[in-house]
Amino acid sequence: FKSFSSFDDDFVGMQKKVGENDSIATTYTIENHLSHQKKVFDEMATFFDSEEATPEEVKPVLRYLVKKTLNQIKTAKDNDEDKIFKILDVGCGTGALFPYYLEAANELQIRLNIVGLDLSPKMVEYATENSIKMLSGSDGGSRHDIRCEAGDFVKTVMGVDYCEKSLTGFENGVVDEKTEKFREEFDAVVINACFGNFLDQDSVVMAAGSSLKIGGVFVISHPLGSAFVEKLRKDNPSTVPNPLPTEDKFNDLLEFQPFAKMDFIEKGTVSDGVEDHVTLFYASSKRVHHRILREVVRLRGDVDEGYGRGGKKLGFPTANLPSSLFADALTNVPTGVYFGWVVIEDSLNDEKKGRNVVHKAVVNVGYSPTFEGKENKEKIVEAHLIVENGDIEGDFYGETMRLALCGFLRPEKRFPSFPDLIAAITNDVANAKKFLDSVPYSNFSKDDFLQNPTEQWVGSSGGDDGASYEFTSTNKFLGK
Repeated sequence: FKSFSSFDDDFVGMQKKVGENDSIATTYTIENHLSHQKKVFDEMATFFDSEEATPEEVKPVLRYLVKKTLNQIKTAKDNDEDKIFKILDVGCGTGALFPYYLEAANELQIRLNIVGLDLSPKMVEYATENSIKMLSGSDGGSRHDIRCEAGDFVKTVMGVDYCEKSLTGFENGVVDEKTEKFREEFDAVVINACFGNFLDQDSVVMAAGSSLKIGGVFVISHPLGSAFVEKLRKDNPSTVPNPLPTEDKFNDLLEFQPFAKMDFIEKGTVSDGVEDHVTLFYASSKRVHHRILREVVRLRGDVDEGYGRGGKKLGFPTANLPSSLFADALTNVPTGVYFGWVVIEDSLNDEKKGRNVVHKAVVNVGYSPTFEGKENKEKIVEAHLIVENGDIEGDFYGETMRLALCGFLRPEKRFPSFPDLIAAITNDVANAKKFLDSVPYSNFSKDDFLQNPTEQWVGSSGGDDGASYEFTSTNKFLGK
């Protein structure tokens, strides 16, 4: 494979020297890491803005990486009348990718709205100056928009320094006026030539998922490939603490995140008519509606009458579990919309239709904030059974329900009106039905907890034979 060994060695040596000039606190925290990164790249900003930073041999690789990204977004948006693609360029530096974005966009006849984000204020100064020149040029730049700002990616999107692990993958951070403008805003999040610089890569992937619209594309790329980043890491681990992911590691990073893998490429033919393969790195994934839970949540208890807004009002057969019996169980269950499988036990032995049968369900865990003035006082479980007319007979208040949650759709939110809520639930039901018909979620319907409803069951995490719960790893259902 082709490589650029002379540039590699010079750059590695330069970054090592700059990094060594910054003394890092003994206790190495994310705060210290970000401070170190800012100092290093502020000092190197002038170099990155020079022609020397992008050798001629690297330019066709950057062109290849950018065009591949735009083609993947274009494919995802083919049925969308809006041909303006909004891209978040994370670690944009001095705007190294900007000219390639504009060139490829003009070729593909699309418009771009690019937000460049970088930790280094000096890098952002250069990026802003360069973008103004590009947009005022005569090569179609005026069709596009670029703005740049300084900030840490995770903090900017999530409102926290890092995202703790949770049942639904990772915690959702803080949603406020500052972070909301980055949530579900972008058609692509691109992290080029800097993924190894992030200390907590799981939080970075979580921030990417939170930034993207459904169907958006997340890209990790590097024009010089994994071996180059490994050189940087070995010589200067304080600045580059992590390698680029292997394919297995990339799969692991996506596992409890709302992504489906698209590409993993470590070599490519980047120029027409040139047969030589060039070492590079391109890993991409598509933002999807769903994510698998870290643990299956099994709940068993009698169906409560709830808050008077069940199946008749919402238009879906609804079964509520009493909050008084499951308060402890729900402590570490984030509010939001889940999906899974449910069985109404034939505990009365009256052989009503739909009992002792496994049904699909979409489940809200939370406070129902749309019902202003009638919000739940406590976090409750509201299961909407996904059944056809006649599949289940009568109400099931007082009957015993077994519920197994295996997937997550979205955080709980307040809707502006009741019809908007109904539309959202209808969409949630359609999505849950589709996902539960596919692997791995279909595997959870075979759980003994659901398949043997006549056998006594008491959850291992808490409760008694009247009402109990259990959290257990999803690995069994994933074939691990």
